[in-house]
Amino acid sequence: MVMDRLLVVSFLTCLVIKTASSLTCPSQKDAEVLIFGAGTAGVTAARVLSDQNLNSFKVLEAYDKIGGRIRNITFKGVQIEVGANWIHEAPANTGSRSNNDNPIWTLARHSGCYVQGDEFQGSFTSSATYMDLNNRQQFETVNVDNIVTEYMTKYEEAVATTGTNTVRQGLNMNDWRPDSPLKQLVEWSEFDFAYAATPEESVVSLTAENDNINFGDQCFIVTDQRGFASVLQCIANFDHQNKILTNTVVTSIDWNDECVCAEVMGQGRMCGDYGIVTFSIGVLQNWIANNKFNGSLSSAKMRAITNSRMGLYLKIFVRFPSVFWDTNYHYTFHTNSTRRGYYPVLQPIGASLPGSPPIILMSVTGDEALRISRLSKDEVRQEVVAVLREWYNNDNIPEITNDDIEYYAWNTDEFFLGMYSNNPTTLTIDDKRNLAMPEGRLYFSGEANSIEHGGAIHGAYCSGMDAATSILTAKGMYNEASNSLPKCLPSSAKSLQASIITLALILLAGMWIMT
Repeated sequence: MVMDRLLVVSFLTCLVIKTASSLTCPSQKDAEVLIFGAGTAGVTAARVLSDQNLNSFKVLEAYDKIGGRIRNITFKGVQIEVGANWIHEAPANTGSRSNNDNPIWTLARHSGCYVQGDEFQGSFTSSATYMDLNNRQQFETVNVDNIVTEYMTKYEEAVATTGTNTVRQGLNMNDWRPDSPLKQLVEWSEFDFAYAATPEESVVSLTAENDNINFGDQCFIVTDQRGFASVLQCIANFDHQNKILTNTVVTSIDWNDECVCAEVMGQGRMCGDYGIVTFSIGVLQNWIANNKFNGSLSSAKMRAITNSRMGLYLKIFVRFPSVFWDTNYHYTFHTNSTRRGYYPVLQPIGASLPGSPPIILMSVTGDEALRISRLSKDEVRQEVVAVLREWYNNDNIPEITNDDIEYYAWNTDEFFLGMYSNNPTTLTIDDKRNLAMPEGRLYFSGEANSIEHGGAIHGAYCSGMDAATSILTAKGMYNEASNSLPKCLPSSAKSLQASIITLALILLAGMWIMT
């Protein structure tokens, strides 16, 4: 399966025409492979190389530890995840150890991470409560089963509808009308909450691909007090000495047919035979805008990066002296009659963290996430308290200090510039394929490169595995039996088969034309 994918990649790479670089390669290189970034994709690529006895590699990481967009910090005596904390597509059987499981799930079980399950299948209704204003203008719990069923039915029809560009167009064509605050809330909880974008902003074709379930249909929240990054520590089970270089900021990359070189802040130039870029879409776009790729990127690669987009998703953690919210549900959603997506959800996470004080998580997406990220912490605190007092009809909800709020604005971090990629209307499936295509000796990986698992940790994992495997194959070193990590077979079987069939048809057509 992996070899078939590499044949397709090798064929398409031959179609890329590049301008010769003026780079002069040193006679003595720093490593055979340079890996740019120590997030999930980078660490996975390094482990694959190590398993195959290619030990001459260096991982260059700007921060002081591995993890990328998986990051835990201390807040009120407990560890909270300000970045990724979901394992998507987990199996229904929490004790499963099947070879067909999501590889991140398998690693989480193997590495001893405690995983709390939010057990719902395609909808939040089994673990959530929804609240709407009654005639007395007070919030009360309402039953949304019929609305959720209607939305999910219309949504499944929408993403299967041909001749439409946006998910909103598909929903409109299938008679879904979010004409009440409650319907808007259900739509937000089922779509925006996952994609960090609105249906208007999202393309049908790639959203449909993301909705394909390859491993399982459960989602789980990691609450391990070592942090979700402990899973990456499990992946990085190799000799780190002089291999993972933290606090190492890469400022530009150049390459030609013989080497890949990077300028490193304060350290000069580092060169290798090959390179793997694991930067986020936001960073790739920033690098193009600031001419930090000194080699020549193909027009297809440039177009794919430009057409992509980073999602805006902000997680706001709030500590209160005591609990005043319903702890029987993982999520409490509240309507807003004037502003869609204005602080729409509360998650009581303190109960799942051993020794934790009362803590809630309030998540916002899209334009609201951008707006709030630009506020001062004091302004955010005032908005949060005002919203909660309205929800719970209680002016006695205590005041809190700015120290009682914590969040991380990923969109302002120059090394990420967003939370995760999504599916803008400018992006095509061909663009997604081109994101993953190598540029000569420079390879690319990361969650954004995955058609089926974009935005997910296992998408980054599988992409990192692919990039390392491609380099090993190019060097004639790949031996599948040497891999010790869980494989990604279910995630790419369908698209791979389609690519092979398409390639075969192209070749056959060419042979027919020549005869």
